[in-house]
Amino acid sequence: MDNETARFILRSFRPDGADANDPDFAAALKLAVENRELGEWLASERAFDAGFSDALNSVTLPADLREDILSCLAAERGDFHRVDALDDRDWVLALASIKAPDSLRNEVIMAMKRTAQEAPRKFSIFRRWLIPLAAAAGITLAFFIMDPMRPKEVANAPALPVEALQVGFRKAYQSPFFRLDEESEVQATLIHHLQQQGLPSPTTMPPGLQKLKSFGCRELVIGGKRGSLICFEAADDGVIHLLIFRREDVMGDLPSVEKPILSQEGKWGYARWENQGNVCFVISKMAPDMLATLF
Repeated sequence: MDNETARFILRSFRPDGADANDPDFAAALKLAVENRELGEWLASERAFDAGFSDALNSVTLPADLREDILSCLAAERGDFHRVDALDDRDWVLALASIKAPDSLRNEVIMAMKRTAQEAPRKFSIFRRWLIPLAAAAGITLAFFIMDPMRPKEVANAPALPVEALQVGFRKAYQSPFFRLDEESEVQATLIHHLQQQGLPSPTTMPPGLQKLKSFGCRELVIGGKRGSLICFEAADDGVIHLLIFRREDVMGDLPSVEKPILSQEGKWGYARWENQGNVCFVISKMAPDMLATLF
């Protein structure tokens, strides 16, 4: 065995020494003991690995990291019910408006216990299957219809990069709990609602958006900053979203509405610009060149 082969093997050597007695590493370790150059390399490599491990251990992970990762994976797989179809949107909103009783979980568990304690001969096959299935369905329904607490505005929260706003929008919109605060086909009605809530509202909109029929709006809090979302019908192109945040809450330079920055990330197309104290995004599953026709 030469030094290069030994290095290749020893790069997989675990810092805690768990591989010391593994026969696959024995020859490489023996060569490291006998060869000064290889031995010094191994000592340096293990010191680096130990330092890297200590650095990772010193990082405090966000409490909601696991949920964020699972949400992103579920969205990529299409597990979340999306509301691109307006008929489906009504169903999602209806479910989201239902609050499960606080005692539902305990009642379901008690019902399952009573079912298990009953003598099997007292029930038909149908009833023995029906009660546990109904209990399980109740637990599943409770999970989907409870409306989680919305994030709140955070005083003195740092300004956000535009990428954080784009990710925050996708996370909120792809959630099965997504719903609108106000519904109307009249844009002026939605803008008035946002203004009453103290939320940023558009002073001017791209000509293409002005011609579309709106169907709702809502508050959207991302990274502790309050913003607004207005949704428009777009015929064969699904739904087009207008996201608005105050200029001081967003980092970076942005162009005027006449020359928006166009980009694409996965299936989502984005156009963003600055206008009279606000930062605006048009977001849709349209290609950027199609979004450009709205301006």
